Amino acid sequence: MKLVENSAYHQIEEVAGIEMELLHVGSEPVGMRCPFCYEDVMTKAQYKNSRFTHIVALVLGILFWWMCCCVIPYITKRWKDVEHYCPNCRRYLGLYTRRSAIL
Repeated sequence: MKLVENSAYHQIEEVAGIEMELLHVGSEPVGMRCPFCYEDVMTKAQYKNSRFTHIVALVLGILFWWMCCCVIPYITKRWKDVEHYCPNCRRYLGLYTRRSAIL
């Protein structure tokens, strides 16, 4: 009896792993099925300043202070984290961090 329960438990665990794979998001809006409202949507991306954004601005400010390059990370999307939301139900879907892209 315990053997049957263990095999059923492993099957459920594998299905949950597949579901989590679908929630990986990138630096740009992505098309996906919302796990909350079950609609096929293009995610709404919101770019947020992070600790990495401030570190890049500090380094650019120190190295290129005469050119005022420290404002570049705050203007461009390249050094910001991206939060993805469903445009239909407005629920949070995932986060793309720039640190994971570098590492």
